[in-house]
Amino acid sequence: MDSISEFLYGKDYSDKLDKFNKAIDQIHTEYDGEFDTSGYFTMQTHNQKGEVKLDFDQGKDIPSKLKEKVMNAFNEIWK
Repeated sequence: MDSISEFLYGKDYSDKLDKFNKAIDQIHTEYDGEFDTSGYFTMQTHNQKGEVKLDFDQGKDIPSKLKEKVMNAFNEIWK
């Protein structure tokens, strides 16, 4: 077993999560400014519904360009 996410949600989920994390790392590398991945957004996994949801922290001033890049990566991988 490679990870707890694979155990809990299955290999497909785990592979997508790895791919998403790598995409976020790439965005972070290319982004010139503050980038707090743990504070800007959270992911919620709903097992019964079989869906993953990305929520941005409404209390933070997240640059729209950064938000767009993160959302595009999420949609490409999870939708």
